[in-house]
Amino acid sequence: MGICWVSDCLRDANQKCSGCKTATYCSSACQKENWKHHKKECKLQRMVYDMEQKREEEEKINPPPKPRKTHCTGCNERFKEDWVEVDQECPDCGYITCESCSCSNSRGSCYCQDSNFGYAYCSQEPRSYHRGKKGGFMGDYHPAKEDGYDLNKDDCPKMFEKEPRPCNRCGKVVQCLRKEYRTVTF
Repeated sequence: MGICWVSDCLRDANQKCSGCKTATYCSSACQKENWKHHKKECKLQRMVYDMEQKREEEEKINPPPKPRKTHCTGCNERFKEDWVEVDQECPDCGYITCESCSCSNSRGSCYCQDSNFGYAYCSQEPRSYHRGKKGGFMGDYHPAKEDGYDLNKDDCPKMFEKEPRPCNRCGKVVQCLRKEYRTVTF
């Protein structure tokens, strides 16, 4: 989950605040100790949490419309012929790019939160475009040598966790990239 919110406690946290659902603690004692500092922001964070949950539920009921197939979603250029100039198309959100947009850091990323054009972020090397359009990808990474990545557990064992565990995104039991290397752009 994360690290305990108590400033002098550096233990891993496995309990969430039942009010805001964002603050994490390692024990009930740490949560009680931090309550005088946390209670001011707890209500605000709960309101934000509730709004995000409501938005996600509404998107499940009424998903956003898929982009039109006649234009590049990145630059809005009209394709001259049907599908001739399409370089990438996301099977999930429908984002379509021309060749020049597929190379761009911002326009070359689709609308999906945990993947880019159907490829899960967790199985790739961290890249700047993994931030996505709706926010950052905060999950695990586990790129593999057999998939052609230079950053992998065989060539860079010190950058990966020692023990395999379930990935927090795809659920595969793998050795994940250590937290300090997840934000590095390669």
